[in-house]
Amino acid sequence: MPSVALLGTGLLGESIGQRLLERGVSLYVWNRTEERSRGLIEAGAQALNSPAEAARCCDSLITVLRDGPVTAAVLNAIGALDGSTLITMGTVGITESQALAEQAARQGGQYLEAPVLGSKPQALNGSLLVMAGGEAQVFEAQQPLLAHLCQDPLLVGPVGSGAATKL
Repeated sequence: MPSVALLGTGLLGESIGQRLLERGVSLYVWNRTEERSRGLIEAGAQALNSPAEAARCCDSLITVLRDGPVTAAVLNAIGALDGSTLITMGTVGITESQALAEQAARQGGQYLEAPVLGSKPQALNGSLLVMAGGEAQVFEAQQPLLAHLCQDPLLVGPVGSGAATKL
């Protein structure tokens, strides 16, 4: 399985990271507060010094960040995506998600919104509800990764649909 970057290791992000490590995923992690990633690093994840390193080593970049503006700022800090796919799992508004998709395309990558219902227990046991919005081929390519976190990831429509379904 390709390497995955996890950007944002708060309560939900850390639980997602633990689940991915348990499933054998090669995981790289970054958080604005570096010590919040320590548990995942001790469990086997590799530390990223900055978001800019994510696209250089990973095909899929999962963000679990506070909101759309923070996600946009981190995406900007990544720079060139070099064909990687940005997967937003935090709560992002519809227009914010659409703007993130455009930004990811300008930076040479793909985008899939994948907001989740559930919290730490569901992330740890792989039973999050994922309502993805994006292009069908991007969703299909990311389905093996999403299947580690969700029993039946759903593609609910184009970008904005996942955010609308969650909200």
